[in-house]
Amino acid sequence: MGFFSRLMLALWVARIKQTTAASEFEILAPVSGELVHLENTNDPAFSSRAVGDGVAVVPNEGTVYAPVSGTVAALFPTEHALGIMSDDSSAQVMLHIGIDTVKLEGKGFHALVAQGDHVDAGQPLVEVDFDVVRAAGFDPTVFVIVCERSENSTLREHASGPVAVKEPVVWLSE
Repeated sequence: MGFFSRLMLALWVARIKQTTAASEFEILAPVSGELVHLENTNDPAFSSRAVGDGVAVVPNEGTVYAPVSGTVAALFPTEHALGIMSDDSSAQVMLHIGIDTVKLEGKGFHALVAQGDHVDAGQPLVEVDFDVVRAAGFDPTVFVIVCERSENSTLREHASGPVAVKEPVVWLSE
C-alpha cells in the first residue's frame, strides 16, 4: 500500500471515529459514589428493568446533579424523583433518589429546580440529606433510568465501581 492509500485509509478511519463519537449521547453520573448495575439493586422495579435501562449509584455526597441538558418534564411533589427530556429529545431520563423514599414525604429533599425549568448537564437539581434517608431505614441509591429513547438506539453502561459526579455513565447511540 502506497503513501496516498495509507493517507486515505487513515482519513477514512478518523472520519468513522468522529461520526461514531458525534452520534453517541452521554448521560452523566448525578452523584459521586459506587456505580452498580440495576440487576444488583434492591428494588424489583428497577432491578428487573421494568421501568427502563440505566444504572444506579450509591451516593457519597448530598447534591444530585443533572445527567443531561434538557427540560424538567416531571418533578415529584416529594422531590425524590424527576424526569428530564433531553434537549435533542433523544432520551427522557428519570432520576429516582433512594428506594421507597416517597414514604419520607419530602423530608431530607430540597429541589433546586421546578417542573418546566431548563437545566444544563451538571447543574445541581436536588439537595439531599442522605443521613435523614439512612436514619429512616431507606436505601439511598440514586437510579439513572432511560425511560424513553429511539427504538433504533443502543445503550452502553459504565462498568461497576467508583464514579465521579458528572462522569459519563451511560451512552446512547443510533
